[in-house]
Amino acid sequence: MKLIDFYRKEDFGPEYVFTLLKGKRRSFLQFSFYWNGYPDLPYLQIGIGNNRLIDIIFWCWKFGFAFELFGITWGS
Repeated sequence: MKLIDFYRKEDFGPEYVFTLLKGKRRSFLQFSFYWNGYPDLPYLQIGIGNNRLIDIIFWCWKFGFAFELFGITWGS
């Protein structure tokens, strides 16, 4: 189990992913910030359940933010 994990990935722009208390398959808290090369309209999605306690995705113009509590670990 790792206390803190960080990685950066590049797809349509840089994305920075932070994880707290990361296990083999699950993690306590994950969040990411990203900047995309393509602007889009504002978007908000809030999910509860489906192998996570809460999941929030926010997107506005080129900036995005994702947050997940007690969920499956994102790929690194």
